[in-house]
Amino acid sequence: MILALSRTELTLLLRNKTAASLALAMPLLLGALLLVNDTSDWTLTITLQLVMMLGFTVYTTVTTSLVARRQDLYLKRLRTGEASDRVVVLGLLVPATALGLAQAVVLLGISRAAGAPLPDRPLLLVLAVVGGAAMCCAAGVVTSGITSTPELAQITTAPFFFALFGGALWTWASDTVDHRMLLVPGGQIAELVKAALGGATDNVVPATASLAAWTAIGAALAVRHFRWEPRT
Repeated sequence: MILALSRTELTLLLRNKTAASLALAMPLLLGALLLVNDTSDWTLTITLQLVMMLGFTVYTTVTTSLVARRQDLYLKRLRTGEASDRVVVLGLLVPATALGLAQAVVLLGISRAAGAPLPDRPLLLVLAVVGGAAMCCAAGVVTSGITSTPELAQITTAPFFFALFGGALWTWASDTVDHRMLLVPGGQIAELVKAALGGATDNVVPATASLAAWTAIGAALAVRHFRWEPRT
């Protein structure tokens, strides 16, 4: 049932040229553009590539897609079917998540071909990608609940989107990590990428805990604020 819903959602997503370009082209183009500039700091390059993928492909796409499906009553129709509420939501989240993970593989492969070192701790890089995707999915579901139209998603997604970038840059730019940095979305991603590429591992546990906490809080808020009926 989840796979059937996911295939349908992926078809709908690809039919929308704006959503498709935002989910597919934008992260890849910006990620490749980073390689054209100075790549002396691969930690920064890879961190920004992953954050762009998470921000555009996962978070923004999830928000916009859920709002669009709600406003055209697609969610309401799905809810009257055989699938449970949880299955419906998971089925709609799978395409954006799968696209994001695929883009991460492509971007990391391009970076490797351009001279990026192999990660010393690849599992931490996987944790940054998968954990970040889970956090952004939860955040996207929450944001969809306060967004009345797909067009307004450009505004309602901005706070979390910029926090994601700001937290990543703040953590990357600091020689010593203040644990407050890890409380900001994106800070944990940057710290895990640092550790994966050979940096200190002192903050891996706090970063992982913060990532899990953001995901859990987002999931709890999603259950409370997700809307099936169109907003007026």
